[in-house]
Amino acid sequence: MQRDFSQGISILDIACQCRLSLSHFIRAFSNTVGTAPYAWFVQKRVQHAEALLTETHLPIVQIALECGFTDQAHFTKAFAKANGTTPARWRRQPSSG
Repeated sequence: MQRDFSQGISILDIACQCRLSLSHFIRAFSNTVGTAPYAWFVQKRVQHAEALLTETHLPIVQIALECGFTDQAHFTKAFAKANGTTPARWRRQPSSG
């Protein structure tokens, strides 16, 4: 699931690869990891974006796409939900780097 953040993810495909029903996979994943698979994946995408915001000067829209978000608005909403601030503000904060 962490191999390529820019690619879409199908929880059903992952469940099938694990030879589990979708509901069983979600339940087992949630019990093991402590969060639902899709929420976990969004969290990992946001963490990858944090690194790109800190370590590169890539435009935010490019970071959004490289992290698998459909567009900059979707990325900004997910990022702000996770961090309490927008990617642009987060990038400007001295503590983010």
